Amino acid sequence: MQGFYSTWLANADSYRGNAVNEYYNKAYSLFTLYNRLYGEATFTLAREGHIKIQDNRPFPDSKGAIQYAPQFIGYDEILQILTKDDECNNSINSLIALIENETFYIKLSMPYGEGQPKKDQILLKKLKSNEAKTKVTAILDLIYSVRCNMVHGNKGFDPIQVQLLKPVTIILRKIIETLFDKLYSHPNTNP
Repeated sequence: MQGFYSTWLANADSYRGNAVNEYYNKAYSLFTLYNRLYGEATFTLAREGHIKIQDNRPFPDSKGAIQYAPQFIGYDEILQILTKDDECNNSINSLIALIENETFYIKLSMPYGEGQPKKDQILLKKLKSNEAKTKVTAILDLIYSVRCNMVHGNKGFDPIQVQLLKPVTIILRKIIETLFDKLYSHPNTNP
């Protein structure tokens, strides 16, 4: 896992420009790395009996990204790390403003990719919460939604996307670093 982590983090860090293609590539690299890490966190929690995953079912991808990774790290720890880091805290506030101003719709309908303002308002309320589990879950839900919008083709390749992808990548990178450190020091993972 160390080699995978180093390679994909270096790949993400190699994109230093402010163009939309730079942020798309950075985001894809970070999403790839996060997928691998939350997969390992999910399997570790299952091996230790904290969660149950079915043998004959697909991997619980969204739960791994939104629920199991923060469960593995600790909701309070993540929130503390994100709010103490000025760049991450500013990024969270920027994402809140983007949703408040309806600059972006995060929750998109399938198959047309149309905004769902009511769902975004629910997400916004959770992002503003002072309760660690609610706020962290909302942050990761937003990140996972952006990832799905990109991967499944509902996110336009337009320069305005930088306003969304920049704060998402800043927060995601910090979560990745925290999750990797926790996995690497944990006795029941495969570093």
